[in-house]
Amino acid sequence: MKKFLKLLFVFFLFKTSLGNSFEIKWIVDGLNQPESVIYDEKSDAIYISNINGDPLKLDNNGYITKISVNGQIMEKKWISGLDAPKGLAVSKDFLYVSDVNKIWKISIKNKSKELFMIKDAGFLNDLVAHKDGTIFASDMFKNRIYRLKNNNLTIWKQSKLLESPNGLLIEGNFLIIATWGKIKKGFETDVKGKLIKVNIESRQIKKFFSTRPIGNLDGLVFNKNNGYLSTDWVNGKLITIDKKGIVTDSKKINKGAADLGILMHKNLVLIPMMQNNNLTAFEFN
Repeated sequence: MKKFLKLLFVFFLFKTSLGNSFEIKWIVDGLNQPESVIYDEKSDAIYISNINGDPLKLDNNGYITKISVNGQIMEKKWISGLDAPKGLAVSKDFLYVSDVNKIWKISIKNKSKELFMIKDAGFLNDLVAHKDGTIFASDMFKNRIYRLKNNNLTIWKQSKLLESPNGLLIEGNFLIIATWGKIKKGFETDVKGKLIKVNIESRQIKKFFSTRPIGNLDGLVFNKNNGYLSTDWVNGKLITIDKKGIVTDSKKINKGAADLGILMHKNLVLIPMMQNNNLTAFEFN
């Protein structure tokens, strides 16, 4: 009988060059191509997007799973009937979901849904919420950032310099972007991705001190020890990047490490493992 949850206390221990331990605390199995994860403080729950099929197909197979902060499944299909949901963001009492050619606005309280269509989306991916309620969304294939503000969805920035934008994070007056890289065919890249930033007021693209390619970057979150954590989907890595955009540590996990989340108060990094169909919670000691 297949188990949907494995509690693996002190199961694996990875040693880094800095001597920090990286320990698997629990795993939620039985998911279907989990792509993104986010924690909502008000409901004290974790939400996971499941593509469950072709990532670009409108097939109504996608769904959102709700779990506890201890890795217990509360509702495997908390929301169903989506297509290929990916990026997630929480603002006020709503969960925002990027879904192929649209963004869903879902009430966390009663599950009511509202959608905002994108006519010519390429590969809609990550989302991030600004403190004022504005939602930003990345589009890898179109080299775009969309903005959903006051229920109005528009193209906010479009430029080849975005280099296939994926993971998004807001830091002060900047939108920090983890890029996939310069795509030559499908998801293959001539040059791997790195971190860039866009001034939210002027919309000007700024470079980090280091412009050296890092990897095919997916998710992006703040590192509790300063700087950022990002995943390399293709090479299956969790990468530590400092404020200058320089890689300071890299841990091998598994190919398909997707749009990660972080629980600062639990010292947990949550990584959806798309090819393993699970969500893995790692603890930094």
